[in-house]
Amino acid sequence: MSTKKGFTLVELLVAIAIFAVLSALGWKVFDYLAKVKDRNAMHEANLEQLQESYQQILRDTMQAVPLTANVKGQQQPALVLQNGRFNFSKTGVTDPLQQSISPHERVEYQYRADEKKLYRLKYRNLHQTGNDQPESSVMLDEVEAFEIMVLNPNELSSWPESSVDSQQTEQLRLLPKGIKINLTVRDVQYEWIFSLLQTDFLKKKDN
Repeated sequence: MSTKKGFTLVELLVAIAIFAVLSALGWKVFDYLAKVKDRNAMHEANLEQLQESYQQILRDTMQAVPLTANVKGQQQPALVLQNGRFNFSKTGVTDPLQQSISPHERVEYQYRADEKKLYRLKYRNLHQTGNDQPESSVMLDEVEAFEIMVLNPNELSSWPESSVDSQQTEQLRLLPKGIKINLTVRDVQYEWIFSLLQTDFLKKKDN
């Protein structure tokens, strides 16, 4: 005659303890993988934003043109870098519907330290009344530091190099050789250098 034996209380407690340990380890692994996935997704989003900002500035600088702007009747240099303010004239605006839209516009990069954001402002016309509202978009978030220098070829913190009379049109049209941007985004420092291509734009325009 055989007797059936079940699990003893000690065996059950040991089995429960082992299951609890394995469950805890499994949850920790799952939680770790979820956090890694979230960090990777955030890193990819940040990297994508940096790449898009770099490409946008690259397109803008490649389309920079030696054309002055007019604000409230005052002639402005083709490129201005004064007290952290940076703007310049560019071409490349398309008019597929033939609405007599100017092919030229004015863009400005504006860093707002209180928001830790870099903005791109775009004026659709080189001639402004001073009340014109630009199209504004955020280029970068979490920007801890931002600085622009012009290269001609030496680094300069302002442009034009010296005070230029508003009647000196040729001097107002001068562009530097390039620009250098130093920025810190999420504790990582970057240095971007862009060439301002010197073209025969004015000659072609006159012809």
